Amino acid sequence: MLDKLGQLKDLWKLKGQMEEMKKRLDAMVIKAESPKHLVEITLNGSMEIKEVKVDPSFKNSSEAELGEEIKAAFNKGIRDSQMMAAQAMGSNFGIPNA
Repeated sequence: MLDKLGQLKDLWKLKGQMEEMKKRLDAMVIKAESPKHLVEITLNGSMEIKEVKVDPSFKNSSEAELGEEIKAAFNKGIRDSQMMAAQAMGSNFGIPNA
């Protein structure tokens, strides 16, 4: 019986840690630019897009080129967000960074 109560206590502690981690991730700000600097994406550590900026000079670019710029900025932002989240989780849960 005491073992089950201990496990329950551990689960509540873990739940609290996860909620705190979610707050930390939501507070992180990641900015990623496309290779030609036509697009800038801002997202948080939870990988939610907060802002997308497109340079007015995109009018001189083709639709395909702009599409590639958007894709590159999003992919970079997601990779950076994942890396920051992994580092934050590692430090929060005592996991060494690779």
